[in-house]
Amino acid sequence: MPSGNSFSVAQRADLQRILTHAEEVSGLTFGLHIGSWDGGREGVEAMLARLPDPDRSVMVAVDPDAHTLEIVTGRLARISIDDHACALASMSMTSSFAVDDIVGGVRDGMSVLADHGRRQRVEYLDLPN
Repeated sequence: MPSGNSFSVAQRADLQRILTHAEEVSGLTFGLHIGSWDGGREGVEAMLARLPDPDRSVMVAVDPDAHTLEIVTGRLARISIDDHACALASMSMTSSFAVDDIVGGVRDGMSVLADHGRRQRVEYLDLPN
């Protein structure tokens, strides 16, 4: 959930729904931090490590004041959410952030990440010989 007090109750509820939807679609755990943090990327990696299942998690950190965005994936999450998917999510987020739409940017970026992390359906077909 975002840190700081700059979001309305409705915006916080929207952000929670966005996270829940991303988790339902992908089967991964998502963390979101909005505000400043210490340690750059290493700081976000530390946030990821504190999530319940870091190997199957994605941590997104946004500092609107510093114009900083970091997306860190866990070891298993990285299989489906690769650097290309993170770059696409980053582009969709930053275009909204540029017009001060933080919630919209998070929604768009999480949607990209969730789609790439989507659970693979396995179908077994018996083919006639």
